[in-house]
Amino acid sequence: MIGLIVTGHGHFADGIHTSAQMIAGENEYVRYINFEEGTTPEQLADKFNAAFDEFKTCDGVVVLSDLPGGSPFKTAVECKYARADQKIEVIAGTNLPMIVTAVTMLDTEDDPRALADELVETAKDCIVVFEMQAPADTESEESDGI
Repeated sequence: MIGLIVTGHGHFADGIHTSAQMIAGENEYVRYINFEEGTTPEQLADKFNAAFDEFKTCDGVVVLSDLPGGSPFKTAVECKYARADQKIEVIAGTNLPMIVTAVTMLDTEDDPRALADELVETAKDCIVVFEMQAPADTESEESDGI
């Protein structure tokens, strides 16, 4: 079992939580942590560490962050390196398909790096630009009798 932490600026975590819940349901091994205006990096680290403590019995933890280099991402990375006893992977660029995939895989995966790699591939696969395609030229099913 792997624990999952979703974090981001403002109410990113809460907002994406409602969408993930609607699609994949709730999961007791997922925590959503907002980085709201006025929150210090130290307070954010306290929230991460509390969640990491909750997941100590898990095989590891994957953190999904909104932006690379932002405070939630950097703080999660700092906490990761302060916890050498836990397997923690931190990913930035989170989208909803990643969370839905993660929620469905948490209880079947025991390697946080493998799950992190799978989630990055999911994210890439689900980023698309819509393009209208011309209908395929198909022959009529009607026959002229010949």
